[in-house]
Amino acid sequence: MAEYSSRRRLAMPALGTTSCSGYHRPWHSGTMLQTLFRICHCPPRGHGSQEHNVFAQATLETVLSALPAGYLLLDLSRQVVFVSERFSIACHGSPLPTVGSPLPATLLPQAVQQRLDQPDNKGLTLPAHGLLLEWLVTPLRDGWLISVREDRHAFRTLVDNSPDIITRYDLELRCRFINNTLSNFSPTPAAEHIGRTLEERRLPAQLKDAIRHNAQQVIASGKPQRFISELSLPQRLYVFESRLLPEFDDAGQLQSLLSIDRDISEQHATRLWEADENRLLEMIANDRPLQEVMSWTCQMIENQLSGAMCSIMLLDEAGERLYLAAAPSLASEYKEAIDGLRIGEGIGSCGTAAQRGEMVIVSDIASDPLWQDYRELAAAHRLHACWSLPILAQDGKVLGTFGLYHDRPCAPDSQALDIVRRTSHLMAIAIQQEQRATALYRLATQDGLTGLANRRHFLDLASQRFKEARYLGKPFSLLMMDIDHFKRVNDGHGHEGGDVVLQAFAQCVKSTLRASDLVCRMGGEEFAAILPDTPAGEALVVAKRLRNAIAALPIAHQDHPIPITVSIGVASLSPACRELSELIRHADQALYQAKAKGRNRVCVAESL
Repeated sequence: MAEYSSRRRLAMPALGTTSCSGYHRPWHSGTMLQTLFRICHCPPRGHGSQEHNVFAQATLETVLSALPAGYLLLDLSRQVVFVSERFSIACHGSPLPTVGSPLPATLLPQAVQQRLDQPDNKGLTLPAHGLLLEWLVTPLRDGWLISVREDRHAFRTLVDNSPDIITRYDLELRCRFINNTLSNFSPTPAAEHIGRTLEERRLPAQLKDAIRHNAQQVIASGKPQRFISELSLPQRLYVFESRLLPEFDDAGQLQSLLSIDRDISEQHATRLWEADENRLLEMIANDRPLQEVMSWTCQMIENQLSGAMCSIMLLDEAGERLYLAAAPSLASEYKEAIDGLRIGEGIGSCGTAAQRGEMVIVSDIASDPLWQDYRELAAAHRLHACWSLPILAQDGKVLGTFGLYHDRPCAPDSQALDIVRRTSHLMAIAIQQEQRATALYRLATQDGLTGLANRRHFLDLASQRFKEARYLGKPFSLLMMDIDHFKRVNDGHGHEGGDVVLQAFAQCVKSTLRASDLVCRMGGEEFAAILPDTPAGEALVVAKRLRNAIAALPIAHQDHPIPITVSIGVASLSPACRELSELIRHADQALYQAKAKGRNRVCVAESL
């Protein structure tokens, strides 16, 4: 080719493209190519072969260089005979192959390379570095002609059907192009954005600032920028991952910016949810208080589901009523009205869900029969939808309900349902863990028959209270109690009768004493109680009142009455008493004195 580079090339008319069934092919398909071959390979009359070859080569080079596509001409040994400047579109920034050199092994895509071995007149459309390139390999008598061009028709089709918002800006950030995907997020037609600046397009201030800031970075550095932006619409919050790319002209000058905005709202919500879920699991694993776990869970759900007001209710041990455990966004008056709600069919969403053991979705409270008796209550607090999911134990037992209220009629989508179900499962784990911990605590601290504190727990707490009273100089008294002739009860009514007596006795003592007093079963029929802030005189009055209450206690087993009495010893803290064990010993001595004097009486320990 070099030997002809200085020769005068013959001018030929500019040739374009031909189209067949909507498929645009380079000029060298069909009759155009045949015409050129005839010119190149059939010498005119009166011309010699060498002169004709020069003419043909010059003509071919001139025509191929003038066309909009890029061309590569190979001989049969696959050496480069000619390459046009526009073939650089396929070189991805690498230099054009040199005329006379072998075809570079990596220059052509594999699919195009195969066409050299297996000729096929069909075109190929292949992606390359953000472009769609249309290839055509044409076998010649002495080699191959390979053409490549950007498939703008296919590219525009892809852009228009892309799920991403694609926008082109000039350097003043005036919109020069935007695809129709915008209509999924904006009521303003895409065409009305063309030619307008960011201010004229009336974009939200936060989004406008993000675009302007990142555009300035691209213009200053010539490098792409990636950022996250948000678009808040009445129905939901959208999160976009935005990429802002520089576009250069042939001279390497920045001429425009291309913005690609991808909706990642679901992925973003999933990531946030997974982070919140992991934190919730950590709270459960670290045995955080159940109330704290449930309150945080409600706030987490309200952050995840825009507009939702979350509530968690726990079912009582009898399985009859729901008690509110957490509901940070509900009005106090409404919370008071539903606390202790009886479960059952037609008792709102939560009462019905607990009764059925399955999810209840009420999308419009005003028209749903399940809310007939509570419609006015809900309307007064602007509650118009309520979805409730029962919190189920591993064995299927209902533990409580998980409720979501809304201030407008609405139904959950698949994402909301998934979040609610997964959170309900985590709440079941937290509640059951709390129940197991409570059960273990009861086993460790309570008497299994009477529910009173056991001896060990009583001594621990009584020792603390004793030390506080002694340090602060406050009064402190102790009662030691023994059921009179309890062996006769067991002998006459069996151990079941004895258990009934012990339970009735414990309940009577608890109801007679104050909530601040601590009662325990020391063992067998022996009981004890500490009376903080109670001097000796008042303690004696309390003991006598307790003795009278026990004597009047109506106890029956299998229709047989079981009358009982109690002997009580009273001891009170004095400056000379330094240990709880001393106080217990003196109260015991007073108890033995009461028994020795005939039982059913109260005796006070001598001054300590």
